[in-house]
Amino acid sequence: AFQKQDAVFIGSKRLLGKKSSKRSLRYWRNVGLSFSTPKEAKEGNYVDKKCPFTGNVSIRGKILKGMVISTKMKRTIIIRRNY
Repeated sequence: AFQKQDAVFIGSKRLLGKKSSKRSLRYWRNVGLSFSTPKEAKEGNYVDKKCPFTGNVSIRGKILKGMVISTKMKRTIIIRRNY
């Protein structure tokens, strides 16, 4: 199936005599909290509605600093924090 980003309207009418650029429209945003938006989110072509940079998800909760100990579980990591 054709995938598109929800925030980008692709059905605009073209104007007569105007050349269309090959660059596709892409929605990305700055999520704040001193996170920089990755280059892949700005220039890539993936579609993910659950991505905080290109989708409709906000970052909530606490920001943790630590060392990753294990990534054996799905979508879960174990971190070691220094108190």
